[in-house]
Amino acid sequence: MMRLRASVLLGALLVAATPAISAAQDRAIHVNFGGGPTFAGGDLGDHFKTGWGPAIGVSFAVNDRIETQFEYAYRWFAINDNLDAAGGVLDANHQTHQLDFNLIANIVNSPDSPMRVYAIVGPGAYYREVEITKYEGTGIVCDPFWYVCGYYPIESVLGARGGWDFGFNVGLGVGFNVGEDSEFYIESRYHYVIGPEIQPSGVVTPGGDPVVGGGSSTGSYFPLTFGFRF
Repeated sequence: MMRLRASVLLGALLVAATPAISAAQDRAIHVNFGGGPTFAGGDLGDHFKTGWGPAIGVSFAVNDRIETQFEYAYRWFAINDNLDAAGGVLDANHQTHQLDFNLIANIVNSPDSPMRVYAIVGPGAYYREVEITKYEGTGIVCDPFWYVCGYYPIESVLGARGGWDFGFNVGLGVGFNVGEDSEFYIESRYHYVIGPEIQPSGVVTPGGDPVVGGGSSTGSYFPLTFGFRF
């Protein structure tokens, strides 16, 4: 899958490097906003339901084929009455604030075409936060995707944990002309966020048994965005 994505990206950049077959757009600066569902991948998807959220960005045309973009997006994921491995039940939500710096390569960008096809790639900073709103169970909560690992009161655990992580995104999109200077676009991307290791660090239960578990909080996200670009 990673080789396929790399091949698609390389092909898009090679096309972008060839002589342009279309005239430059009249505007050098564009603003986009949209939103839609976000699917959590891997182990992260086993913890949280499909999320959602808005995105807004601004792009600057370098030439006929290449644009640079800065984009902010917010994502929200929730779980309700989740049963953990130790028999506890919790409610929680997972939020991300996404700051991406992207390169956009227009693959199809002809004035005679009713649509634009593009590839997008770039690094980003992601603030991820997990908020536990309810916990009732054994008192042991240890999971990297909840940013917590230890022994806690059986009644409830209320609090939020998180931080900034580095990541990158790559994807494809298509835009349809809806006016002289605007388009409706559909875009899908793969986001990979490198998270910290969450470990119990020698925490023990009241009975003296060590809390075991933990692991990496690295996760992946697949937002599907519908929006407008002006």
